[in-house]
Amino acid sequence: MRPHNLPMVMLGAGLLWFGWFGFNAGSALGAHGLAAAAFLNTLAAGCTGLLGRLFVEQSRAGHPTALGVASGAVAGLVAITPSCGSVSLLGALIVGLTTGAVCSYAVGWKFNYDDPLDVVCVHLVGGIILLIGVFAVEPMTGGTEGLLHGGGLAQLGKQLVAVVAVAAYAFTVTYGIGKLIDKAMGFRAAEEQEHTGLDLTVHAETAYDHGVLGHGAPVTASVVPSAQTEQKVKSQA
Repeated sequence: MRPHNLPMVMLGAGLLWFGWFGFNAGSALGAHGLAAAAFLNTLAAGCTGLLGRLFVEQSRAGHPTALGVASGAVAGLVAITPSCGSVSLLGALIVGLTTGAVCSYAVGWKFNYDDPLDVVCVHLVGGIILLIGVFAVEPMTGGTEGLLHGGGLAQLGKQLVAVVAVAAYAFTVTYGIGKLIDKAMGFRAAEEQEHTGLDLTVHAETAYDHGVLGHGAPVTASVVPSAQTEQKVKSQA
């Protein structure tokens, strides 16, 4: 599905990125060195996540896109969230770059499931990339170190267990809630309504009224002359 409004996508991504600083740095619960490091790591990973997505787009399609900018930045922000207080600035740069590229490929790998916002490809894939156990450093964590800093595989193992446990819990609870909603009121609109647009079928309005903008009333199938009608008019003339 093509983006509805790219300027709004970019505005939303900017607002989201701004709010992410408060989420990550604010989790330190104080104005000190760890909060500043988390803030800087968040900025760095968002930037390199953006670049990772654009590099993949350039190599695959020959051109980067504005949608890729927004999606890549979010991928980097997703990946750095659990590790912003554990990795160095260099680690944050690598986390963002790796996640932006991997999530870009994941968008092309996804099967036929209903995910127009690529939440699975960006938030799920970006969230499970196990890079804390690779790049964690003692000055940030207070003790634990990642694989590249002499910490061995212990932290990677803990991350793997956490990913499996959280995924199982989230899937089970979400599936149960979805089934309850489906039984109570229905979970989604009809396919015909989706193609027509829910603004029109549910709310009897649309985002843009071209008649108001001076482009004339929307043309419907009932007023479009057929080829036979045009031929008849020409023969009568």
